[in-house]
Amino acid sequence: MIRFENVSRSFFNKVIVEDINLEIADNSITCLIGESGGGKTTILKMINRLIETSSGKITINNQDIAKQDPIKLRRRIGYVIQQTGLFPHMTIRDNIAIILKMTEEKEKVDERVNELMHMVGLDPNEYLDRYPSELSGGQQQRVGIARAFATDPEIILMDEPFSALDPVTRSSLQDELLKIQNKTKKTIIFVTHDMDEAIKIADKIAIINDGHIIQYDTPENILKHPVNDFVKKFVGEKKIWRSPELIKVEDIMIEHPVTCSPNFSIFYCINKMKMSKVDTLMVINEENILQGILYAASLTNINYDNKKAKDFIEKDFIAAYPTDSIVDLLELIDSHKITTMPVIDKKGHLKGLITRSTLLTYMSQQFLEGDEEK
Repeated sequence: MIRFENVSRSFFNKVIVEDINLEIADNSITCLIGESGGGKTTILKMINRLIETSSGKITINNQDIAKQDPIKLRRRIGYVIQQTGLFPHMTIRDNIAIILKMTEEKEKVDERVNELMHMVGLDPNEYLDRYPSELSGGQQQRVGIARAFATDPEIILMDEPFSALDPVTRSSLQDELLKIQNKTKKTIIFVTHDMDEAIKIADKIAIINDGHIIQYDTPENILKHPVNDFVKKFVGEKKIWRSPELIKVEDIMIEHPVTCSPNFSIFYCINKMKMSKVDTLMVINEENILQGILYAASLTNINYDNKKAKDFIEKDFIAAYPTDSIVDLLELIDSHKITTMPVIDKKGHLKGLITRSTLLTYMSQQFLEGDEEK
């Protein structure tokens, strides 16, 4: 756990960051994002003491970093910058091994270097004896990542590492980073100015403006619940549509669908549908567990005498869960060609209802609302 407690930093009487309180969970990717000059890189560099705090305290695993030797601290923290920081006069092998050589035997160094090259998707036999100038920007950045992981640090700091790359290479390296993180479970703090990048890779995002953290939350909550107009404008009102997997069924479902008991008479059920202007009833028991669906279309030309809802309900139904994404929902609707879908929890309790019309209404909002990104 990395914890900032009332941390501030000033340069020549100018406040750069002020009263930062932040907790970064282990084994997660946290993105610091904001406009240029907002303080995000200062916050990052205070973690490895490349910039010292003016006040407040930063702890790593409850240990105050101000009381630790800065050189030893930095050797335990990986660091990747935009320009890769590779030494141009050294081979790729020597660039990755530069810290390892101080503590490890040659065989172990060679083994670790080869392992790291495979980790970042580069063939050791092809690249280790080349120089940085002989590699593309994306390949150099992969080497920079490999070097940051060389001593197997618990924490990796990344300062806009992909910002100078073309979009295709950038997306590829974002994917690679997620794969590496899934395997190694490091604590990664990643500075970026690109909200799309933050949404893609982060477990949590800290939006920073004028040296203050404006909002610190999951990508999903920031997209759905921006705390103020600055965050809303920074994120973009329609950014959520670029990440539809973050839109959940519970965000768009009808929360109180029209229901009936299995023992209600068909006459009563038909009248309830007419009064409520619906063509289906969700049939539930006393514990609110969904028993089936009653469709108006199945009740035409029948004898109502002594008939109950349970005699006509469709028990073989497709249901969604509240935490399913809108992507999952669309696939279900498309594959099963259905227009009405109940939403239930894992125990079968009815939580809501999705209809094709409510889904289309929700999706049309991205076209009907004003778009500041045009």
